[in-house]
Amino acid sequence: MIALHCDGSLTADRASYGGLIRDATGAAILAYVGKGEENSVLGMELMAILRGIMLCIQNDLRRVSIRSDSKLAVDILNGEVGCPWAMQVLKGRIISLCEQLHSKEIRHVWREMNQAADFIAAIDTGDGESIFNPSEFPLELVELIQNDADCKAYFRTSSF
Repeated sequence: MIALHCDGSLTADRASYGGLIRDATGAAILAYVGKGEENSVLGMELMAILRGIMLCIQNDLRRVSIRSDSKLAVDILNGEVGCPWAMQVLKGRIISLCEQLHSKEIRHVWREMNQAADFIAAIDTGDGESIFNPSEFPLELVELIQNDADCKAYFRTSSF
């Protein structure tokens, strides 16, 4: 299976989505980032998943482990919670695309395990969408991917 790490981002002046597709060894295949139209974090999280699945299908990658740090998006797509009306069309498009995959899983991952996708979603490429090959990755992204491939341990700190 390949891993599709997805993330959405919403700031005061920008909505965006991004993701990273990696092979079974953890090596990067490609990254994508785009400016979103939705004015909600959930919308951007779902858009990141939608675009990632579309890119997997376009690249004939049909065994996909979809990973998001949005528990709500994962639970909606896995049918564990209801979907807000405003997101029904987006959810339907994702579910329809998933039928084209040979196998899939949709998993929640902690934000520490999704740092590369978070980094990508924050890249400002202006309007539209950009796709990057590994040779075009910024050094900081390469380091995040390598840390993950090396199974770097992350420790959560308490905010008490």
